[in-house]
Amino acid sequence: MIGNLAVSFCDRGAGANGVCLDLWSYPDGTYNLVIENFAGDADKELVFPCVLHQLAGPLDQKSFVSENEEGKLEISRCEELVCAEFVPFDGREGFRHCIPQEEYQLAIAALEANTSGYLA
Repeated sequence: MIGNLAVSFCDRGAGANGVCLDLWSYPDGTYNLVIENFAGDADKELVFPCVLHQLAGPLDQKSFVSENEEGKLEISRCEELVCAEFVPFDGREGFRHCIPQEEYQLAIAALEANTSGYLA
């Protein structure tokens, strides 16, 4: 099944360092949340399958928690931000990416209305 990049939230620091949170949508109504860490040799792209109500949960103070073979991802609301934090199982340092709550809410609303093409 072919997916579409629906939403991408990227925070690039100096050089190539940064974190991106991408949402891919699929015709069957499912999504993949991809979090990418750009940190020199430790570049990682981690995929977490999900559905829309899980992604919308942090807007209502309901954290979204998912695990894969690499570690645990938690997305929660922190005051006026929605923060995604990844903690690896192997003890390496994790990483975090925060998005303004209003931007996250607009992205979820566009996904709910099925009107997103590519939002950045």
